[in-house]
Amino acid sequence: MRSVILAGDRLGGNSLARIFGVENGVLVEILGKTSIQRVLESLDNCGSISDMTIVGLQDRSSVLEDSFQKAIRDHNCIWLPPEAGPSASAVKAVSTGEKYPCLLTTGDHALLTSDTISEFLETAQPMPGDFIVGLVPYPNVHKAFPQSKRTLLKFPEGVFCGSNLFLIKNQKGIRILEYWRKIETLRKKPWKISRYLGIRFLVGYILGRLTLEEALKTISNRAGAKLYHTIVSDPLAAIDIDSKADYDLAVNWLTNEN
Repeated sequence: MRSVILAGDRLGGNSLARIFGVENGVLVEILGKTSIQRVLESLDNCGSISDMTIVGLQDRSSVLEDSFQKAIRDHNCIWLPPEAGPSASAVKAVSTGEKYPCLLTTGDHALLTSDTISEFLETAQPMPGDFIVGLVPYPNVHKAFPQSKRTLLKFPEGVFCGSNLFLIKNQKGIRILEYWRKIETLRKKPWKISRYLGIRFLVGYILGRLTLEEALKTISNRAGAKLYHTIVSDPLAAIDIDSKADYDLAVNWLTNEN
């Protein structure tokens, strides 16, 4: 199976990268290994990934070149320059390979384990649909990391966190990424987002009445592709390392594990 790893920063840069004096957050070292190195190793060790595409990093300095040449050499990777945002980069990278299914994740997912990748793929691959998103139950995250502040998705069925694990099952699944790209460009203009999601969707979510299944069905209908979810039980899957608090959490976790 092919995997795409998003390794670009949003416009304005990454606060963690600035703290550690590196060009990109995925190059922050955590106990001697960069975030993206840890992600690549987990993808390698899960045993299901044959090809990897890293997309991101604007600055092709000698330091970055050395880092990515090592990644390409050690992990059967190719590199693509970033587009104007994560979703556009994802569309480009997934479309370029034209091999499906394709696993999509991020380069700052430093605590992602090979077991979690395998769990996600084992449940997602047999599912119907064109695009599968992994969701982590928030109670799992809160129990493991009670001080961690995460973005929450609240539905009557429960509260979830994202896992940054996505499976694009076929070419049609790219329509979900293209739909995400439209929403992403308007993320600071909620009144315009309503054009794509609908007033009923937004009001229902705000009032806590919109179910997860209704949300996925609405997005599926508007994108023209079937979007489903699967549960990822591991709370570590909800932790992406893009802040100093997340960095400290990762250091503490890895130190205790070792």
